[in-house]
Amino acid sequence: MYPLSFGDLGRAFKKHCAEHWDTAVEDPVSDKSVYLSEVEFPQPFSVSTTVLGNGLLIAVSLHSVHGRTATPTEKLDREVNELTDTLAKQVAASLRAPNPRYSCNVIEDHKSTTTRLERLLLLACSSPDGLPITSDLNDQLLCNMATGKRLMESGAYTEIVNSVEGTLFPGPKLYQWATRIGRCENIVCLARSTVQDLVQETGETIAILSYDANTKRAEFVEVIQGWRPIQYQLAVRTEVPLYAGAAGKAVLAYCDAETVKCIDLVKLTDTTITSRAALADELKRIHERGWATGSGERVPGAFGLAVPFFVDGVIKGSISATIPQYRKDDRDLPGLTQRMLEASAKIGRLLSLGLNARER
Repeated sequence: MYPLSFGDLGRAFKKHCAEHWDTAVEDPVSDKSVYLSEVEFPQPFSVSTTVLGNGLLIAVSLHSVHGRTATPTEKLDREVNELTDTLAKQVAASLRAPNPRYSCNVIEDHKSTTTRLERLLLLACSSPDGLPITSDLNDQLLCNMATGKRLMESGAYTEIVNSVEGTLFPGPKLYQWATRIGRCENIVCLARSTVQDLVQETGETIAILSYDANTKRAEFVEVIQGWRPIQYQLAVRTEVPLYAGAAGKAVLAYCDAETVKCIDLVKLTDTTITSRAALADELKRIHERGWATGSGERVPGAFGLAVPFFVDGVIKGSISATIPQYRKDDRDLPGLTQRMLEASAKIGRLLSLGLNARER
């Protein structure tokens, strides 16, 4: 929590509010001395504030990495203002882009006020770039237009949602809650116990692969070693190729065609797939059956079995078992595959908000 009367950023926020808002803004921190000291933060060369299209007020500041005393100049002010304008334009462009429509999973007490409020929060969180307030939104809240309007007005009053020009956004209270909770490795935290049970049951080393659709990158975020003799040590927090090995292919089979097309098929081992036609056939088979295998494509001498998991219908990663090839034939692979399918489905349920993406 940052006090509005503290430091250059706080004062910039307070100045903007005073110039553009009719009502006084209450400082969220009453005792500044308990939290922060002015000397802890270097004076910025320039500060620029603006209100984004989703209603959030942001500040961009420029500081010296060497802690030098700031000397403001028109050039620096102009560059910081240009950056702020660029951010505002990017947010505005994302608001104009078509958003997927979501439907909430129906639960038994589906018309209570509590459930309607939960649905409102789920829909707001699923569309941080804005959700148009239409009759379809009222349908998702399981209420008529008048009830939906009252519900959204109550949400806006308590600042859990925000309405800007007919579009619903997460409110400042939601962002404040998220900040209090802090950034955590949700996939690892929520999936670890399921994977540990799978390791205990099968004895094999199981890895959790996380995929970021924005950066097109995948990496192992957790590896739990098995108890059977001879296991592979897999590094975490290193990029995993999507085209080589079972873990990556289990994800790539559910990515869009452009993602597949942009991948460079670099030969990593003698069995790495480097033919686009062969890769397309392999991904088609994986998509049809729901799981992937790989034999020494990324790690020589290793056999991999992987199953993808989805968050609210969107591919987010995979879980994979890495087995030495010499004892692959001794394993009940159909049984192992079934256990991994069940585990991935459980992980998907744990990570999902309870929303299903629908095409417009």
